[in-house]
Amino acid sequence: MKSTEPLRTQQGIEEMHEINLNVYNVYQSRKSEEQQILLMSVFSYGFIVLISAISIANIFNTISTGLSLRKREFAMLKSVGMTPKGFTKMMNYESIFYGVKSLLFGLPVSFVVMYLIYRAFSNKFSYGFTLPWMSILSVIVAVFIIVGSAMLYSGARVKKETIIDALKQENI
Repeated sequence: MKSTEPLRTQQGIEEMHEINLNVYNVYQSRKSEEQQILLMSVFSYGFIVLISAISIANIFNTISTGLSLRKREFAMLKSVGMTPKGFTKMMNYESIFYGVKSLLFGLPVSFVVMYLIYRAFSNKFSYGFTLPWMSILSVIVAVFIIVGSAMLYSGARVKKETIIDALKQENI
């Protein structure tokens, strides 16, 4: 039966006592499926956001710790004549190197994982293997933004350090 008010129609049919019918409400089952999909989406995207935030914090911490441990080296380079422009250029090249190195390791691994997922689902669904190029491009851009901003943050902290204080500091 088609109805503009499916819940009321179902209730009316179920209230008829002389007829023993089983009622399957397509509208109600579709609403239930949509709610389950929404709930699964909220949990899965929440998990993805949480893991991404932890990863970004880990990247920031790793880069800033690495640069703060090299304060003496940077002070030595400044003391022998490295200009602030040269220091900025060195930081830029280092951030590009970090980004390229992470992509050289990460992209092949992700391609293999994508293909394995495709192989796992190819038994159940029939579709061709395609690479999500826009997602890959956005990940490449995101890697350089995250690494670049971490280097900017850490580089600004290192630039504030005076040469004498940095040279006095002992590595633990």
